[in-house]
Amino acid sequence: MSEHSLQQVHDTVEKIILQYCDTADLGIERVEGEMSLTQELGIDSVDFLDIVFEIEDAYKIQFPLEEWSASSPNGEKNTHKM
Repeated sequence: MSEHSLQQVHDTVEKIILQYCDTADLGIERVEGEMSLTQELGIDSVDFLDIVFEIEDAYKIQFPLEEWSASSPNGEKNTHKM
């Protein structure tokens, strides 16, 4: 597996995420690290999964989707951030 710099990973993930956002309506050009994908960028659950699958494919990794989809202890759904 090749080594990737943190900046390369960020740029790749950002590019993937921006494919699923209406950047013109949101008035953004870049994804900041603490932006909520669902609340601030309008990513729905299907788009979120597509993003995850693209990242997994790009880096040959697997995310713990079962853990992410579980409710938090206080009953609120998890929010996904970059």
